[in-house]
Amino acid sequence: MSRPLNPRQLEAFRAVMLTGSMTGAGLMISISQPAVSRLIRDLEDDLSLRLFQRQGNHLVATDEARQLYREVERHFAGTERIRDAARTIKESSSGRMHIGVMPTFSVYCVPEAVSRFMRRFPDAVVSVTSDSSVNLVQMLLHGQVDVAFATPPHDLTGFDHEPFPDVHAVCVMPDGHPLGNKAVVSIEDLHGVDFIELGPNSSQRIQLSNAMDAAGVNPRKRVQTLHSSSAMSYVSRGLGVTVIDAIAALGSPNHSVQVRPFKPDIVMRVSALYRQGIPRPRFSDVFADMLKEVVAGQLGGVQMG
Repeated sequence: MSRPLNPRQLEAFRAVMLTGSMTGAGLMISISQPAVSRLIRDLEDDLSLRLFQRQGNHLVATDEARQLYREVERHFAGTERIRDAARTIKESSSGRMHIGVMPTFSVYCVPEAVSRFMRRFPDAVVSVTSDSSVNLVQMLLHGQVDVAFATPPHDLTGFDHEPFPDVHAVCVMPDGHPLGNKAVVSIEDLHGVDFIELGPNSSQRIQLSNAMDAAGVNPRKRVQTLHSSSAMSYVSRGLGVTVIDAIAALGSPNHSVQVRPFKPDIVMRVSALYRQGIPRPRFSDVFADMLKEVVAGQLGGVQMG
């Protein structure tokens, strides 16, 4: 029967991965370099894995070490959450809430919602993690966030969800672009135009690509970027037009771009997601309502549906 892993071995392994050397790891966790080497050697023996190789004066992590590191980081993230929760329980009468948000909301809406929330509950502690919807759903399932504001998965088994207003896509172009003369930009208008597209996992990108294929439209794809907010930056530098969610387009103070309604309708659906059967953190519903108000206010009068 295998023995439990020594937590000190995991701490030494994580320190080596973060610093890139046994000496740096020793300084990080306040032990000698030989002690770090011994802990790593014991961990390799316990796991029957080769974690590091010497290449000249450099220590190089193996593929196995990089895969293991992802799991070890999850372990330490969970440990830190326990410490944070204990500190909050001790110091705050209002409790702590860990939320996960899509990057668009993280940049343009969540700061305002947190500001409103803190004014109402000045002793509360809010921890914000920004990631893709796919990753946020997994974090929620593993208890790494208390609530996720994200595009809901197709299979909602195990989740409670409260929909937000649909966020419709708009067309964004550099100031002075010919498409700025149009009241509404259609998908046919994008044919042959320099274009900034979102990453392949974006639900908006998938909807738009399907619509382009159906219409026989082929823009000149110049840049691919993961998030809507970064697409705005490329447009502002005159590299092309883009079709992104209205939150990203209208939340930016950038005055070197123009925003127009877009047809056909491309929709980003967002919900507040909770795990079923798990008590919700204090005030999570209040925060969700505040964020929903901020989103609705941001989109007020400009929804294109």
